[in-house]
Amino acid sequence: MTDESRNAVTLSLVSGDELVLKVDDVPDCLACDTPGLLLVRYKNAWKNRTGDEVAGIREALLCPKCSRQMPEAVELLALLAVDERVSLQNFEAFGELVAEWINSLRDNRVNEELLRAEHDQWLRGML
Repeated sequence: MTDESRNAVTLSLVSGDELVLKVDDVPDCLACDTPGLLLVRYKNAWKNRTGDEVAGIREALLCPKCSRQMPEAVELLALLAVDERVSLQNFEAFGELVAEWINSLRDNRVNEELLRAEHDQWLRGML
């Protein structure tokens, strides 16, 4: 057993998708340096330029500051703010809220126009 598997919980959703949740030793948010509440690793796939599916893994960090802007994360943040830890009493609600949050992240796509603009700024030393 690895250190990671000792500090993580694996949930299988109804769809058969598997999530790995890390609730201990969660890293700080890269955007604001606030301690993260939850790190989730999940399968992700996308189509490349030729239309072939590319399978991969994504990670998402639940940040008490940055994630507040996501409607799908608000209830999850509220649950963790009130209960602080997952227990048998809130486990089902927790699982549903995590699934809702992750599903919203799956639908979130890269803004290609913004990415190109930021890349151009970076190349010119402006970012």
